[in-house]
Amino acid sequence: MENDIKNLLEENLKLTKEIHKMTKYIRRYIIFSQIIGFLKLVLIIVPIILGIIYLPPLLKDVFAQYQELLNLKSGLNVGGVENIDPSKINPELLKMLTK
Repeated sequence: MENDIKNLLEENLKLTKEIHKMTKYIRRYIIFSQIIGFLKLVLIIVPIILGIIYLPPLLKDVFAQYQELLNLKSGLNVGGVENIDPSKINPELLKMLTK
């Protein structure tokens, strides 16, 4: 009887050590996954924030240069005719021109 209890305790100790090793492995895996998840989040969020902060002034300058280049500041420029109101153009004429 005493021998059986001793054997059961030894087997229990072996199984407990094995469970402890598995628990350590799982804990490391979870921590590593959390770190990688955080890094992925940072790699996505940081460029978006930097874009929101730095792109509007840069794009404003770029669009200003293109407007100057295309002479769109003074209105619609169609064939040398300046300041045409787009709402006054005949839709049928536009359909003919786009065919």
